[in-house]
Amino acid sequence: MRTLAVACCVLVSVVGTGCTFAVPERKLEGVVHTQNDVAVTANQLRLRMRSLAGPMTGQIEQAADQIIAGTTDDAVKRAALQWKIEGVPAMRKALFEPDPFSAVMDTWVLVNQMADYFERGPGKDALGESAGIAVATCRGIEQDFNRVVGTMTISGDVSRVRAFAKQWAAEHPIRYAIAGRETALGRVLERDAAAFHSTGQVVAELTTAVDDLGRRLELYSDQLFRQARWEAESFKSESLSELKLDHIFPLAERAVGSAERAAASADRLTPLVERALGLVEGAPKLLLGERDAVIKSLQDELTRTTAFVDKERIAALEYLTTERVAALNEMRETLAGERKAVTQDIEYISLKVVDHAFWRAAQLLALILVALFVALVAVIFALRRSARAPGGERSSLTP
Repeated sequence: MRTLAVACCVLVSVVGTGCTFAVPERKLEGVVHTQNDVAVTANQLRLRMRSLAGPMTGQIEQAADQIIAGTTDDAVKRAALQWKIEGVPAMRKALFEPDPFSAVMDTWVLVNQMADYFERGPGKDALGESAGIAVATCRGIEQDFNRVVGTMTISGDVSRVRAFAKQWAAEHPIRYAIAGRETALGRVLERDAAAFHSTGQVVAELTTAVDDLGRRLELYSDQLFRQARWEAESFKSESLSELKLDHIFPLAERAVGSAERAAASADRLTPLVERALGLVEGAPKLLLGERDAVIKSLQDELTRTTAFVDKERIAALEYLTTERVAALNEMRETLAGERKAVTQDIEYISLKVVDHAFWRAAQLLALILVALFVALVAVIFALRRSARAPGGERSSLTP
């Protein structure tokens, strides 16, 4: 399908059917970076941003796992797990922005926002002593991203863009959670008057959009199961923390109350004391039964959650498949229409060329026949004149 699209683009550009589409032209703002200094095309920049999704999200995941493995504080573990749950989708969304220049700016702003969030924001209190790992990871990602963007310019100097992103992130910090951050979309581009694109350029844009959809599906398929596991671990951690506060303390209070009542009754009746001792001996069995019931309830909840996540994943994949099929069908119809128009134009041009050639041949043949006729008449006239001349001379010499 991609080969057919490329072939159609080449055919349209060669034949030149004259079909154009008005598309708003976008370029970089002068205060951010000079447009003439960009050394790559928009499509090359888009592909480079998509290729960074795996490595950058992997660094976030690795740092969060390092924090979880290096602490015994359940609150810190939950905060690190929440960083993975919110940070990985945010990074993926920023890198897959439809416009590549917006993807560069929003990714740069996101990395700086996360670094500030863990360095002096609410994330510092949530991670405690482990916040330094998150800050170092975010700063390292920002430095790597700076080098990557620098290689895509002629001068290699992107300090102005870097300073702009850092200042914008400082002015719009993450106040509550990474998922609720303020993005920088629309701050890097300015829109000119509509420019006219040829049919080949529009087909190339459609091909790029389909390629983007395929890359995003591959990344989602790779990260969806890990994302579901993180959500399940977060749900389990929150459930256990609620269980410790809401169930264990009431059970302990009930046990203390029963012990006090048993002690009061022991002063009056020995049989009641013996019965109380029997109840105390049976308390471990009761607690064991309660623990088994709680564990079973948690297992049921986890099972239902996993089933729900599977259903949502299947529904999402079905929806994406339907959208992709619809896009491919629409592109196929467009390409078929363009191919038909090109074929008709070629046939029309061929007929005109053949008709013109035949007309020129007929004119040339007519000129040749006229020339032959004139030459024949001249020859006949010359022969008659030469035949008449000798007889006249003889008649003049006879006496």
